[in-house]
Amino acid sequence: MDVHSDKAAYDLCNAYALKKGFSIRKWHIRRDATNNIRQREFVCSKKGIYEDQDFCEVKKLNRLDTRTGCKAMIRFTVDNGVWTISHVNSEHNHELAKPEDKYLVLMGMSLVLWLELVLTLASQACFKEMIKCLI
Repeated sequence: MDVHSDKAAYDLCNAYALKKGFSIRKWHIRRDATNNIRQREFVCSKKGIYEDQDFCEVKKLNRLDTRTGCKAMIRFTVDNGVWTISHVNSEHNHELAKPEDKYLVLMGMSLVLWLELVLTLASQACFKEMIKCLI
């Protein structure tokens, strides 16, 4: 499948990820000598592992470690402004969201679209309908 911009490539990957039950983030970008994008990778949000931290350091907030070292990714190659999928690794090393939990996938929608949907449906007292829309 071909797209024509970074945003369109991200939206395509994000839609796929939501359907499958995971979230994505932008990863490596490769540029040519004139600073044009040649390749872009979108990876599972659980890619990577946090480095060992200094446990003597006092922190205000301890965050849940959500990285599992997942290798799932989609790579786009750009040629003359056309973004083409050149590599896909769909192997995850963690559970994917169940269909009834897909609304919990963080990057499934843009924040603006999410808030608009929540406000519209909440005003109509249709919270269950909102969840059905996301699944």
